[in-house]
Amino acid sequence: MSAFIEALRVAAAPLIAEVKPFSPECGDLLRGRAPLVIARSYVAQGAPCLSVTTGRWHHGSLAMLKEIADGTGVPILRKDFITRRAQLAESHAAGASAVLFSAQLLRQQELLGLASQALALGLTPFIEADAVSQLEGLDLPDGCVLAVCNRDIRQQEKDHGSVDHSLGLYQSARACSPALLVSASAMRQPQEAVKALQAGFDSVLIGTALLLHESIEQGVSAFIHALSLAKKDFI
Repeated sequence: MSAFIEALRVAAAPLIAEVKPFSPECGDLLRGRAPLVIARSYVAQGAPCLSVTTGRWHHGSLAMLKEIADGTGVPILRKDFITRRAQLAESHAAGASAVLFSAQLLRQQELLGLASQALALGLTPFIEADAVSQLEGLDLPDGCVLAVCNRDIRQQEKDHGSVDHSLGLYQSARACSPALLVSASAMRQPQEAVKALQAGFDSVLIGTALLLHESIEQGVSAFIHALSLAKKDFI
């Protein structure tokens, strides 16, 4: 089992906390704070895994990912649109534990081929989908994470999004037999993340809501606390 999956399975609060410098909807998210400082705050409050955006939409970079990987030591998802084998090797070299593949951008055959190549390199495939058509017939190899995105990536995060989108796709997503099922993005309050766990999701990915909080520590702590209580209810 990969370190990324294991960390989320055993965590008191299965939160993937995201570091991204910029949002097309909200603008600058760093607000003068260093990405590594933000990442360390997440980890200090109990986030077991991180997501680091490296794409141009979010003004990220591989250098930022490597700095955070070297400076935190926790499993990290490279959040970008991975479409080529060469990007897998560079992700691994930068310290990523998992890489994102979009089911909206890749045909299933391409997606599954890249996922198998990622697994061979020791990377966890993190497959993101946002429509039932992308999930139909999707037979995932062992060791894949499947994330249901609550936003439409074609709108570059300018749509409002809702956790209810994940809930509507839950059965179709679970039928793909992922190692972990994640509800990703558009959750603004801890209660929305709890709603995802209560519906059966194994983990949540939160970014903008944490970064917009006046205090990073208080923001992530609120999500960690709520998710911890929700997980205990299932034990």
